[in-house]
Amino acid sequence: MNNLIDNGIQHWRSLRNKRMLQSPYSARYAFVGVGSHALQNLYPVLQYLGIRLKYICCKKREKLPLIEQRFGVTATTSLDTILNDSEVKGVFVCTAPQLHYELCTRVLASGKCLFVEKPPCRTLGQLDNLIEADRRQKVMVGMQKRYSPLTETLKKRLAKTGAVSYTLSFHTGAYPEGEPFTELFIHPVDWVSYLFGDAEIKAAQRIDRNGNTTVQALLSHGEVQGCIEVSTAYSWANPEEWLRVNTRSGEFRLEQMERLSHYPHPKKIAGIPAEKLGLFTPSEQILLERNNVNPLIGNKQLYLQGFFSEIKAFADRVEHSGKNLSSLVSMRNTYSVLDSLKLTQCRIE
Repeated sequence: MNNLIDNGIQHWRSLRNKRMLQSPYSARYAFVGVGSHALQNLYPVLQYLGIRLKYICCKKREKLPLIEQRFGVTATTSLDTILNDSEVKGVFVCTAPQLHYELCTRVLASGKCLFVEKPPCRTLGQLDNLIEADRRQKVMVGMQKRYSPLTETLKKRLAKTGAVSYTLSFHTGAYPEGEPFTELFIHPVDWVSYLFGDAEIKAAQRIDRNGNTTVQALLSHGEVQGCIEVSTAYSWANPEEWLRVNTRSGEFRLEQMERLSHYPHPKKIAGIPAEKLGLFTPSEQILLERNNVNPLIGNKQLYLQGFFSEIKAFADRVEHSGKNLSSLVSMRNTYSVLDSLKLTQCRIE
């Protein structure tokens, strides 16, 4: 009996490993960029999914032999080589943000499918130009929070219960190396627009101090009202991001893109809160949480953050019929809000 059970377990493990080794993707792709974000977050997902790269493109020739040795692909400094190769069906772009607009324009002109890491461009005007060029909607923007299983679970729950209001906090350290609005604040602004619908700014204030930027804004999404604070005046050693959503039946809390929980509202008896009568026990329902003990893919940060699902969705769209949750046109409200927040009257301290 024990041998039968052991054989069954081994057979199941063998089948599982074979499935992991197989890949549903046969097309060839190219990647533009070998920066730290790409190396730490995107390339590992490509490898796990079995997405086959034919080229990697970078600016510096001295990196080419290192790239070819590391990845076993053709390394090049010529984007034209990639765009003129008919075998390449999809292109990943993850370079310095200020280069993305030009690269997007060139890839779009080639007719190839494009995955571009945020931000695809700097301004709303540039976004409109890209939307016009992308009439067949071949571009997917790397807004990974839209693809996170935490976001998916919360969005489905909100569709049933109905949100009333929310509060969002997004705190990082100083960001002198880039532009905080389109490179950092784009994430929380896009996130709430995706969860609650197009946003309109009702009130906002901006504080610049010692090279740091803090923006506090009251947003309206029709029936849903929200308050956000985005700031670079805190710490990179202890960055913070959390979302609280109040609904008719309870409150959802999403912590650090690792834990989603629900807290039911107390009932009322003759208009009196049951908790004041000692008839209500607060409870917490954990809907999704990272388990650091069990090292499966579902507990990896890359999975919970949405990197895994967004890249899979792009490859599915190129080769099969996957959904595009982050098309260029879907980013328009995000850029409209960001442009308005940039122009908010600044108080310098």
